Amino acid sequence: MLKPPEFMRRLAHVGEGVQVFEHALILKPETISIGDRSRIDDYCRLEGGERLEIGAGVHVSSFSSIIGGGTCLIGDLADVAHGARVITGSDQPDAAMSTMSPMEWRHVELSTIVIDHLAFLANNAVMLPGTSLGVGAIAAAGSVVTKPIPAWEIWSGVPAKPLRTRDRKALIARGVPVAELEAQSLLS
Repeated sequence: MLKPPEFMRRLAHVGEGVQVFEHALILKPETISIGDRSRIDDYCRLEGGERLEIGAGVHVSSFSSIIGGGTCLIGDLADVAHGARVITGSDQPDAAMSTMSPMEWRHVELSTIVIDHLAFLANNAVMLPGTSLGVGAIAAAGSVVTKPIPAWEIWSGVPAKPLRTRDRKALIARGVPVAELEAQSLLS
């Protein structure tokens, strides 16, 4: 089952062929844009925060979350796999850290996270505030991303470190418009 049309109208923008499943938890839908042919699975949590822009052909898998109140930009044909976490902001240790504390006691820092075109955030990987995945980059399963991962690199571990590069020519051979997406990088 998909979200009803009355809910979908609350989103900032919804492209053609978008699927948002009924049990996806969507907070602040008015700050969320979803591009053509993208899919948001049941049991994920999307917090619009300042802004959440999901490109075309993106899959946000079950049990993943985009949280923290900041900004997240996800490029075309990117993927946020099962259980992955994207954290766009967090409470700081120089103040009360409970979200139930009065705002004057808290110190929340918001950031922007970019998951660029063709990038892949694998199962149970975590992106910390202010990080990014370049075009075609991969954060391997269980990784904790603490700094930007350059285009076409595969990083793994806690904290994530370079493992190897991804073969962009293999995607080109399959007909993926790599050069076009590289030219439209969200990090440019």
